[in-house]
Amino acid sequence: MGPESFPSGPWDYFRDGERIPTSFSHMLRRLTRRIAVPFLWFLSLVALAMPAVAQTPTSELEGRLPGLVGIERVRALTRLVDAHKIDDPDQALRYGAEALKLFEATPDPVAHASVLNEMGWSQMTLGRYDSATAYLERAQRFAGASGDKMGSARALSNLGSLAQRVGDPRRAVNLFEQALSIQRTIGIDRETSNSLNNLGFVYSTDLADYTKALTYHLEAFAIRERLGDKSATALSLNNIGIVFDRLRSYDRALSYFDRALAMRRELGNKARIASTLDNMGDTYLSKGEISKALSAQREALALRAGLDDRSAIGLSHRNLGMVYLAMHRADSAKIEMLEALRLSDQVGDKGLAVRARLGLAAIERATGTPDEGENYAREALAIAEGMGARDLIRQASEEVAASKEVEGELVGALTALKRAKAVSDSIFNVETAPHIASLEQKFADERHMREVDSLRHYQAALELQSSQRVRERDSFAAIAFLMAIIAALLYRRRLERTRLAEELSVTDALTGVWNRRYVQQTIQMDVAASLRRHRMAALRGLAADDPDLLFLVVDIDHFKHINDEFGHGIGDQVLIQLGTVLRTTCRDSDVAVRWGGEEFLVIARFTDRAQAAGTAERLRVAIERHATVLPDGRAIRVTCSVGFAAFPFDVEHIDALGWEGTLAMADVALYDAKRAGRNAWTGFVRVAGAGAPITAPPVQLADADRMIQQGLIACESSRRSDGEPSPTDATLYAE
Repeated sequence: MGPESFPSGPWDYFRDGERIPTSFSHMLRRLTRRIAVPFLWFLSLVALAMPAVAQTPTSELEGRLPGLVGIERVRALTRLVDAHKIDDPDQALRYGAEALKLFEATPDPVAHASVLNEMGWSQMTLGRYDSATAYLERAQRFAGASGDKMGSARALSNLGSLAQRVGDPRRAVNLFEQALSIQRTIGIDRETSNSLNNLGFVYSTDLADYTKALTYHLEAFAIRERLGDKSATALSLNNIGIVFDRLRSYDRALSYFDRALAMRRELGNKARIASTLDNMGDTYLSKGEISKALSAQREALALRAGLDDRSAIGLSHRNLGMVYLAMHRADSAKIEMLEALRLSDQVGDKGLAVRARLGLAAIERATGTPDEGENYAREALAIAEGMGARDLIRQASEEVAASKEVEGELVGALTALKRAKAVSDSIFNVETAPHIASLEQKFADERHMREVDSLRHYQAALELQSSQRVRERDSFAAIAFLMAIIAALLYRRRLERTRLAEELSVTDALTGVWNRRYVQQTIQMDVAASLRRHRMAALRGLAADDPDLLFLVVDIDHFKHINDEFGHGIGDQVLIQLGTVLRTTCRDSDVAVRWGGEEFLVIARFTDRAQAAGTAERLRVAIERHATVLPDGRAIRVTCSVGFAAFPFDVEHIDALGWEGTLAMADVALYDAKRAGRNAWTGFVRVAGAGAPITAPPVQLADADRMIQQGLIACESSRRSDGEPSPTDATLYAE
């Protein structure tokens, strides 16, 4: 999301090359001609389309309905169809049927298209997708024939929601984008925010493009906050929480869900309350907080049981089943999951159909029938592929792999796992986290600017009211007008500088690799994903697949000698080229960071700790073989020492030592490699079954030696077995 270059209105005087008027009264007259008259004309149209009856509470409106006739009754019925379409869709359809009959005698094209749209939504809520399609396509045709652009956009948007439900997310995006284009042209913020919300939802839930999802949701959120629409604002908060849940940033997700739930409880919409509770339950389950997950899912199901949305009820049964599975209550889990499957197949909800089948696959595997589980998983995979839903494809591939592994078909398991990993890497790439952080910061800056502008306008109004003389008032207005122009120009430049600063703030200016700030911004998502993989594997009773983060601290040997002998300029060239060596040696999913001075940090993401020594040796050899060519033709070669540790450090107590403690372990291991004679690597690993968890890392080598003697940790090293330095002792020479 980005701000428009300039708003329309008074800016036209400056942009069109006209002089700024010297009289504030003259400026107001011109503004009236340019803005106020069209705006009042627009408000009159809205007033005609939405009469006073639209602002009447639903219960009061239903009480007045028997006494209404003609156009007033039609418009009341139109309002009631909209009010009941989610919580009581059958009643909405009854009101809608009466309204359609009355339109024959009392034509009202705008209300007619609205009734058809909301009746289509009611049919979708009831799971009658064919009927919903018929009503919505009819609404689109009717609105198009009568020139009702708003009604046409609403029909496109509703058809997009329907396409998403039946498992066609690409068509849903196309329809939502068509609706958004019309709504932006009309300039109705409320409808624009709805389409932005819908696009964000399909990108996060089905297409797993979280940067796009958050872009759309934050823009919708900004509009809804400005409008003061609590219901819509709560929806945006809920959907932003979903994005962070998908990104495995669970605490941030829960903070958004908590705000959404508080607003929805205040508003009292049962369906919306249940939706947020459902999302919170999923997040609690991912965090391993089973009792909170169970409480949230039970409340969500109880609320939905009184509604007619079978798709939502099925989702609650599926999610409750996943909680029971985590509690090792397989029989209860299967009952819930089969009910979810029945409802999904009954209404044609493909997303729910995939999730229910994956749940049944996990249950079958956990209860000793992995072949049945594989059948469910393959059915789920086929549906997900037809939908083009990347995250569901990833989950289904992982489940196929897990079932095959239990069956002993390791080759098939590996093939499925490789596919799952490829899809996962395409979703959670190294660029995702900084983009997300940048979007949030940009949204916060724009929100702050809006608040400042609002206060500035309020202050200006007070000053104008207190002014007694026209000349003083005109002078102040002219100054304020100029200041506003200057402020807008400065703000525009500030946004551009902010964008550039965000890019520079997370990269090292010398080497071009990431810096400490980048790690601080992104590491929590990687840590949460690693812990989640370990927890889910423990729940399933299986070994986790590539669940670890490897921290490898790389330090250039005798770097001070380079600066002393060749100068700091040559030293900088060595660091620049070594940054390139690290980037090319690491995998695309790994992170290379300049940690400080001649020290680098490599974070190998989602791998196995058994590969740590091989990774350290690969880095050591790559640096040893690289030559930095000087301007006079000579080549400098350097060596490095590497210390490493894997997160979680203790797989038996995964929460005992955080990522900072694991990094501290790797840092002390680096000093052990230096002690060994340099051009070497050392890694510290936890000894299995060694008793109480380690809650604090060693501070110095003596602490590490003591922990080794106590049998708490073990040391892996490239040193010779006799403890002497390896034959490739540290070197620094010019050829």
